[in-house]
Amino acid sequence: MARGLSKSPTSNKLSVTFFLLLMGFAFYISCVGFHERTNFTTGYTVRHYCGDEEESENKENYEYDETLLQEGFYFPKSYRELLDITHVHAFTIPLIIFVMSRILSMTQIRDWIKITIYGTAFTGIIMNLSGPLLVRFTSDVFSISIIASYFLLGICFVAFISIPMYEMWLKPKEINM
Repeated sequence: MARGLSKSPTSNKLSVTFFLLLMGFAFYISCVGFHERTNFTTGYTVRHYCGDEEESENKENYEYDETLLQEGFYFPKSYRELLDITHVHAFTIPLIIFVMSRILSMTQIRDWIKITIYGTAFTGIIMNLSGPLLVRFTSDVFSISIIASYFLLGICFVAFISIPMYEMWLKPKEINM
């Protein structure tokens, strides 16, 4: 596939297409889940990670209670809970971005565009992984970085998916003379 995705065999194009479509769907589901929890607002993002602060001065002594959760009460995320979530995402998100970057690298777009997309994705990953811990244990202002990370990663996912798809299926074929 080093010759460019447009010259790849149909079997490779289908494999890459299915992977990219599934990754697009997975990112969409991730965004829907984040929206359900936070409505993409700083206030709800802080509440999701820090709980309902006005309910108690001592956030470390909350105990999980399903009825309070059903009534709209939010418990602060514990250090261990955030670490467990971050641990899984610290392995999976970079791996997915790496695979999608490798696919993008096989396209014939200019290197500076690829580098920009890679750098933006890396920034989005760092913001997404560090944001919950920073919001919970440092400052509410970091809620902006979590929300921004979804937008940065969303832009990158659009590029990671649309550029290879265009090149594989829509780009006019070069005529060899």
